[in-house]
Amino acid sequence: MGASQPIKPMYLIPKDTMASKLAPAWAFLSGEDRLFEEGASQPTRPGEREHAVVLPVHLHDGLPRRLMAVGLLIDDREATDVACFMFGLPQSEISADDVRDACMEACNVLGGCLVKSNDEAHTVEIGLPQELPLERFAELHRHAHVSVTFSSESDAGRRIVITVFDAIDQRILES
Repeated sequence: MGASQPIKPMYLIPKDTMASKLAPAWAFLSGEDRLFEEGASQPTRPGEREHAVVLPVHLHDGLPRRLMAVGLLIDDREATDVACFMFGLPQSEISADDVRDACMEACNVLGGCLVKSNDEAHTVEIGLPQELPLERFAELHRHAHVSVTFSSESDAGRRIVITVFDAIDQRILES
């Protein structure tokens, strides 16, 4: 085995540029244009089928290590459409595992577009996306500080919500 490569320092991009990064990332994932707007935190919708995924983001900024997360809350129909586009399959051939994988990859791509490499800023380490039961995602909403939320909702009520959390109780995100 060769020598390990040094980790490139990374940081969260400025909040005022986040929405402009999410739209092209979503088009890459889904093949569809969506507008993302900053707004109020949006919890899960009881009775609706949604998927929740979080991408842990560890900040190393000279202080004790801080855990943040980029959360994705996505309508089931939207998630299925993303899986169809991602895998190039018709809906009749998409499995629940395909939808789950597509949601995790979507969170990874959307979260990753909010982080940028730079030698002079806060260092960030991105973890692996984790699917959460909706109850645990709701608990994250209750026990974390919401830094910023961006959402996109279609006329048919199909929504995509991306939230950057600053975890107060880090055990919520650590498995």
